[in-house]
Amino acid sequence: MKTITTRRLTLRPYNHSDAARVAYLAGDYDVAKMCGRVPHPYPIAAAYSFFDILERGRETGSEYAFAVTAPIDGVVGACGLSRIGEPHAATWELGYWYGMPYWGLGYASEAARALMDWGRDQLGAKVFAAGHFADNPASGNVLRKLGFVPTGTEDLFGLARQRTSPATRYVWPEGATPVTLSAHPSHAAH
Repeated sequence: MKTITTRRLTLRPYNHSDAARVAYLAGDYDVAKMCGRVPHPYPIAAAYSFFDILERGRETGSEYAFAVTAPIDGVVGACGLSRIGEPHAATWELGYWYGMPYWGLGYASEAARALMDWGRDQLGAKVFAAGHFADNPASGNVLRKLGFVPTGTEDLFGLARQRTSPATRYVWPEGATPVTLSAHPSHAAH
């Protein structure tokens, strides 16, 4: 896995020294509740476990998640891809999260755009799916900015929420066949 550089950000593989920062940022309930796989509270041990899951995902070619870093702040969030469906379908789930101090700065769309380019180039990705909980319209704004189109809704389980909640699903490019997440519990976002 390589490093991806944008105008303001660097997307790089996680390393163990990121664990405390990830636990701090993603452990904020307002962040965690918007993700499928982020627990709350989020102990540092959960970050280490997540890094181990990511390592196995990279080894099998099923998941690639990057720490999103800014020059002064270090880790500000995460952006990743998880394979969904059959490998020949070349469909990947896009996911991301950012610490609250970094919301509204355009980091999510900047990093996701670069990651989608990398996925098409390095993974042969042809279709991307994504989604957000209904009470997170800002994430929908990011996805629409990237060219995703809504395909419907489904109830998804959120680990921090400890319940299923309505979520809007999206696909890129427009007209691609949507894939439901309920059959694929792994989300790249965490």
